[in-house]
Amino acid sequence: MRNRFHILVSVFGLVLISASIISASEIEDKVDSLFIIASSGEIRYRDMVQPAIDSIAAMGEAAVPRMIEKYDTQDARERHTVSKILEKIGSPAVPYLLEALSIDDTEKVSRICYTLGNIKDSSAVEGIIGVCDNDDWRVRSSAIGALGKIGDSRANETVTVYLADTVETVRKSAAVATGRLLIGEAIPSLVHMLGDTFYGARMTAAEALVKLGEKSVTTIADSLNSKNELLGNLGCTTLGRIGGIAAAYAVAPQLESVSSIRRTLAVEGILLSNSSLACGFVEVMAETETDPTVRFFIQQVLDKYASQ
Repeated sequence: MRNRFHILVSVFGLVLISASIISASEIEDKVDSLFIIASSGEIRYRDMVQPAIDSIAAMGEAAVPRMIEKYDTQDARERHTVSKILEKIGSPAVPYLLEALSIDDTEKVSRICYTLGNIKDSSAVEGIIGVCDNDDWRVRSSAIGALGKIGDSRANETVTVYLADTVETVRKSAAVATGRLLIGEAIPSLVHMLGDTFYGARMTAAEALVKLGEKSVTTIADSLNSKNELLGNLGCTTLGRIGGIAAAYAVAPQLESVSSIRRTLAVEGILLSNSSLACGFVEVMAETETDPTVRFFIQQVLDKYASQ
């Protein structure tokens, strides 16, 4: 226990000297010493990890160049620690991170974009936009994701473009970012994505449309009879999640679909919409419906609105 205390005192004592009066090499040595502990997964260092992270972050801008060099690591714990420290340093790290976006190492650039997104400094927007057209899908995905986290409307046009990227993971990142930025102009593209071949893209597009709310209803309703069954099916569920009278009435025509799956999802949409006015459509349907799954959801609707 005494030895452990002495280790703590000696290591964290390194940061007591002002970074302004020590050389760059000394700063690097101090960062390296602290980083060994900060990124350690050993139980004996468990109680020292956070203090080590805090100590490097307290060095501020002086520690940033050395931390950026450590993005080269292939160790997942170390990568997470690098990002965590730079995020804690915050805005002072942004100019250095933006400069590092010009390097040829796409894996490193992708990690830098991730960190910039978590710092959420709007001064990084233009720099991140500049790497969105990278040939490496990992960079595109990370950059678009970062723009969504920062939440600056200057990124709207760029994010919308990548809803149609050829790589499914990038489309997913763009859909998430669109929901965070609440880009109303992207509604038609998001509705089209409800029929995407990639599950992740479909579901994040639906989530974005729910966030955009009532303004999405008409466009979704107009797409329900698309030849792409995935689009119509998820459209019913999405309208239900948006909720309200308009959404419930938009779903109602699908109760007459020849597909039992579509009828089920339409009834579920009305159930989710919390609109008792649409219950009448389901009551009429109950008289002739024979499919057991559809009838199950019909009963849920009737039970929910029985008192209304």
